Amino acid sequence: GADYLLSEKALLGVSFHYDRMTDPTDEDAELSGNGWLAGPYASFELGKGIFWDTSLLYGGSSNTVDVNAFDGTFDTHRLLLDTSVKGHWLLDDATVFTPGLRAVYFSEAVDDYGVKNGTGDIVDLQGFVEEQLRVSLKAEIARQFSLENDMTLTPKIAGTLGYSGLDGAGVFGSLSAGLSLKTAESWSVDTGLLFNIEGDGETSAGAKVGVSGRF
Repeated sequence: GADYLLSEKALLGVSFHYDRMTDPTDEDAELSGNGWLAGPYASFELGKGIFWDTSLLYGGSSNTVDVNAFDGTFDTHRLLLDTSVKGHWLLDDATVFTPGLRAVYFSEAVDDYGVKNGTGDIVDLQGFVEEQLRVSLKAEIARQFSLENDMTLTPKIAGTLGYSGLDGAGVFGSLSAGLSLKTAESWSVDTGLLFNIEGDGETSAGAKVGVSGRF
């Protein structure tokens, strides 16, 4: 993505996201696909230490399904609205506390499609729409440490508690931890670990590594 700083209190940008998924649901079935999302985002400073971030992304995916002797393809259309208000408060010269309130609406519509076996038999499947509205509260604390060569290292931990409505599973929560290393040339390397739990008992874990720079 790319963004432009309109003023000290307003930023506008556009972003593009791509994902690749393979889900072997069992030994006789596999679902794989490529998806994308693109759209504008904005960030505004509402007051001292209070920020509003919002984005509206539209996209889709192309998928392949292979179930026993049948296989086929189907497409989806996606809409993602993500908006949040968060604080950014200094507890001391090196420690930052960041509370936040976030709402996310996601909709994905699956087109009608059919699967076919080797003899040409076709089974038609009806499309459907899945929706989620997730509202959550988050708190994060981070502390910055100065290193040699004007580099800074910032570890952080965070927790989230929220509710997922519509087709969601109710109450959910997450815990995360991360490290950020920033150089004097405004390059940064970010790493993180994340653990999620949904209201139906489903759990997931993830890790990320990112590199960014300012020109």
